[in-house]
Amino acid sequence: MGAITQAMAVECAARGVTLRTDAAVARVIVTDGRATGVELGSGEIVKARRVVANVNPKLLFERLVAPEHLPVDFRARIAGYRCGSGTFRMNVALSELPDFTALPGKHAQPHHASGIVIAPSLAYMERAYFDARTRGWSAAPIVEMLIPSVIDDSLAPPGMHVASLFCQHAHPDLAQVLPGRTWDDARDEVADLVIATVNRVAPNFKASVIGRRALTPLDLEREFGLTGGDIFHGALGLDQLFSARPVLGHGNYRAPVRGLYLCGAGAHPGGGVTGAPGHNAAREILKDARRRRF
Repeated sequence: MGAITQAMAVECAARGVTLRTDAAVARVIVTDGRATGVELGSGEIVKARRVVANVNPKLLFERLVAPEHLPVDFRARIAGYRCGSGTFRMNVALSELPDFTALPGKHAQPHHASGIVIAPSLAYMERAYFDARTRGWSAAPIVEMLIPSVIDDSLAPPGMHVASLFCQHAHPDLAQVLPGRTWDDARDEVADLVIATVNRVAPNFKASVIGRRALTPLDLEREFGLTGGDIFHGALGLDQLFSARPVLGHGNYRAPVRGLYLCGAGAHPGGGVTGAPGHNAAREILKDARRRRF
């Protein structure tokens, strides 16, 4: 993933684009019904002819755009927009590769360079989902593992590795199902559970972990603006896909505010590393620019 964004940054720099990080947006500025820039958390105003948003639609339209600039019916539909796929992410440093019982060996093999999913059956996945809905997190979570250092050995010292763990499912609001508990106090407990889950299929895994960082749904929201820890910017149900993403009448990447566009996973075709929402949004922006409309 890092290589993709680094390549994009290089291409942007070659085309004269200025990239700014750690510059939180406080609001979208709307003048006479048109988006004309953004105000940063620092109070700085950045003016623009168009504003293109790669954030969750719920975050954009409930917190960054003032309600008086949005139609009442649109606000009602956004209020009902569901963000229900909270996830728990972990990055771990390993002293050796996982030795899976299904494919033994600590030397690099094809499966180590592939996406590894721990989800033995549909019944297992269903239990993981209902566990999270009723008790906050899955007793036996679905874990997707990637070990990028197998492909790029510059990511870790010789003989060692790094891995990312994408864990489902986790309730976005823990207090709803466990009154008095927060993700801040449950973080280490769930991280231990995730490591134990991998250890069941790769018995050397727990002992090989020499460092870890865990990100709860709350952490993902606080650090990356992922509402409810939903990396897909909204549930991927049939009522929120295709022309209904994010809501019916606005599946063409254009917001109800002129000059404001959606280009992220909250637009068609949704989440995943495809680049398709951004590609499609760029096409519509260029189309409007040529026609001098919107």
